[in-house]
Amino acid sequence: MPNSSVQVWLQRQISSGTFPANREDWYIKNGFGLATMSLAERFACFEEAVRKSGSPYFAKLATIDFERFETEVILANKKTCRTEMIGFHPKPEASAGDDTLSPPGRGKHVLYFTGMGSLYQECISDIAKAVQVTGASYYAFEYPGMVKLGGEVLEVNDMVNTGMTLANTLLTKGISIDDILFQGDSFGAAIANKVRDQFKKQTAVNIRCILNNTFSTFQAAVEGSVGAPFSYAVSPLLRYTGWNIRTSDTYGQDTPYQIHINHVGDLTLGQATLARHVALTSTLEHAVDPCPEEFRSKRDAYSDMHWATLSDEGIAYLETKYGRNKKGQLDTHLADLYLLKFDNGLGVYETFICQYLKDSNAYVANHPQTLDLERLPRSLASETVSFTSLLTSLLPSRPSLSGFFGCSKATKEDTATAPQPPTLK
Repeated sequence: MPNSSVQVWLQRQISSGTFPANREDWYIKNGFGLATMSLAERFACFEEAVRKSGSPYFAKLATIDFERFETEVILANKKTCRTEMIGFHPKPEASAGDDTLSPPGRGKHVLYFTGMGSLYQECISDIAKAVQVTGASYYAFEYPGMVKLGGEVLEVNDMVNTGMTLANTLLTKGISIDDILFQGDSFGAAIANKVRDQFKKQTAVNIRCILNNTFSTFQAAVEGSVGAPFSYAVSPLLRYTGWNIRTSDTYGQDTPYQIHINHVGDLTLGQATLARHVALTSTLEHAVDPCPEEFRSKRDAYSDMHWATLSDEGIAYLETKYGRNKKGQLDTHLADLYLLKFDNGLGVYETFICQYLKDSNAYVANHPQTLDLERLPRSLASETVSFTSLLTSLLPSRPSLSGFFGCSKATKEDTATAPQPPTLK
């Protein structure tokens, strides 16, 4: 059933502050080509410009080759739009050499999910660093809503469908399911996690996922932002509009197929970080560890890597671009992964990400998966909740009236054979 006008209006209020529609073309806005050019032509202008030694991108992208393609996306409301994906590949000469010394990402293909309010073009420095350090190919893309591509984000599943479509595109290009990874930042990490969950649910395969800088649930993040007086309305609103994404519901602990990292000094998420949730819940008496026994020693070695701090470069970057708040603090949530480090002074890509790739590569090689291209996951429908259903779920349950109309009391035998609620073990 089509969403009501009120529901769509509320969806657009949320998306305008997270993943807005009618976005300008970043390339045209920044002088790479003309508005009259096709998308392919204006990207060619960008590629030509960054190959010149005077370009600010020259050094960062000198060892990277590009690949550009478009594909159609089915949105949650069944409308369609197009998306553009750019591949960042290490040049052959940059990745050549002894396989025993090669970076652990060689031959891997990472789909990069940006966070709210972020364009992939604004993350080029992070993507370039990831390609150079890990040796993997990275793929960045546009969420629905860029003017020349059409569509708009109305709910979470619009972005989940985009991610699934692009992952399917990589698979149809002949890339093995075991060579595809997802990496997401903030809200993008939650999207990446849900895309991975859909692959597991619909096709019974696992895709490795690197979750950076994300929340336990979007509800917790929003409640921390709006404060106690309005927190009661957050859950109903997110359910009604299709924005109720809950990463921690399916993320227990790190495994060969998932790792997480958050930023010390995150003023945006506060107490709503995934790392905090995992640390609190993994020690509970009845917590279930999803990690295979053979990988747990590797996983346990990551215990000091779930929180990273700003590097000197990161401090300078945030001070210049965003400044400090009234308390003199920097919001580390705004920093890309390449701007973070650990206590030993080494960057996150050089240590945690490369080590995880090396460890998980060995596990995946011993547990190969295949996926028939006839069984690729299908796009999701809308997950909005109707106002009637929402209202019903919020009202207290009505007591049964059967006792008032002459129904006899249950006998001991009736009670013994009736379904019993599960007991806590």
